[in-house]
Amino acid sequence: MSIATVTKTGKVSQHGLEWVEKIFGLEPRWTVEPQIEHIKQTVKSFRPSSTIEVTFLTQGAFNKLYDVKIDNETFIIRISLPVDPSHKVASEVATMDWIHRTTSLPIPRVISYQSSADNQIGFEWILMTRMPGKPLADVWKSFSIPFNVKPRLVKELAANMACLFRNQLQGIGNLHRRSLTPEGSQSDEQTSPTRNPDTAGTASLAESASNDSSGSSWDVGQIVSMQFFWGYHIHQNVYRGPFQSSKDWLLSRLALNENDCQSTLEKHAAKDTEDLDSDDESEVEDATSALKRIERLKSILPLFFPMSSDSGFSKPSVMEPSVLSHDDLSRHNILVDESGNLTAVLDWECVSALPLWKSCYYPQLYKGAPVDQSLIAATIGVTLMILPMTTPLISIFKTFGNIKPRSYEMFSLMR
Repeated sequence: MSIATVTKTGKVSQHGLEWVEKIFGLEPRWTVEPQIEHIKQTVKSFRPSSTIEVTFLTQGAFNKLYDVKIDNETFIIRISLPVDPSHKVASEVATMDWIHRTTSLPIPRVISYQSSADNQIGFEWILMTRMPGKPLADVWKSFSIPFNVKPRLVKELAANMACLFRNQLQGIGNLHRRSLTPEGSQSDEQTSPTRNPDTAGTASLAESASNDSSGSSWDVGQIVSMQFFWGYHIHQNVYRGPFQSSKDWLLSRLALNENDCQSTLEKHAAKDTEDLDSDDESEVEDATSALKRIERLKSILPLFFPMSSDSGFSKPSVMEPSVLSHDDLSRHNILVDESGNLTAVLDWECVSALPLWKSCYYPQLYKGAPVDQSLIAATIGVTLMILPMTTPLISIFKTFGNIKPRSYEMFSLMR
């Protein structure tokens, strides 16, 4: 697979989205606000006899979330900026469907969606069930969850991640529903109400979604990843998958960075050296240095990812194994009830099928702020010198010594 393959032709339509230069780089901005009345009318189109209430809830980097009350049921509608038009929402829906049918992870169920901005709201959207519980971030450090519940929760999450690892996919990219349209093309119209409006009143929307037994099949297709659509990357002419191997995937990622560097150099090429200010000179130096590193990385990639017969990826028909990798498994995307039981794992947008080596890591949930070990040693050392060495205190520091023997040795010397 050549990274020069054309996958983006012409200008990608991104109505309502503007990229704004900030201190730390580009940030997306809404230039058009979704209208609550348009959301109501959209939901009303497949629940004409229901009472609809819509209220703004919150927003993230690419989405605005609204509470949608349909009669006595409350749902969430997430309206998305067109950062990767048609692909981001379609892939997220396919991923959530796959998770539901393959694992026991509690995640929202999709009621309806539209992966084209050609609709009354004017943006792509997903209507989904609202999950119970509170963000783990709100209760993890408090005493509202018994301490003995925390290990159980961690084990449950680990077991679910292990389930994803057991259900490996082929190729690197994002899940997409296998197209049923002629000639393998994907339809722009993907609104998918889970129940017929004529059956309104016979079952709740949530029940209809839960009981939906329609068959689905998925393929690993074009990748939907922030690096591939951030800012002007969506317009770059690079191959976007599915990738046969880690090498192909990394080459495309390097191509994006290479194009950025070339654009920087071209921007300043028309200027005389004397006309460059210090910031311009720094940009040119950084871009030139980065291009050299990129070339070195490209030259050594075959050493780490050989395309020999031993690797198993030499034939075009053989794709490298991959795993769905949720790279934002943080305490804000995990919901628990009052007893600390897992009730939901949220935010399945841009969840890609990545190589096995890239998918084996500690989730953000288990990572804390960096700890200065020398500061800990000094603090406990001072404590040792000030406090009397009672039996409980000795026991505590001996336990600490089993975990950090070198630090405990330091404490002992300080005594």
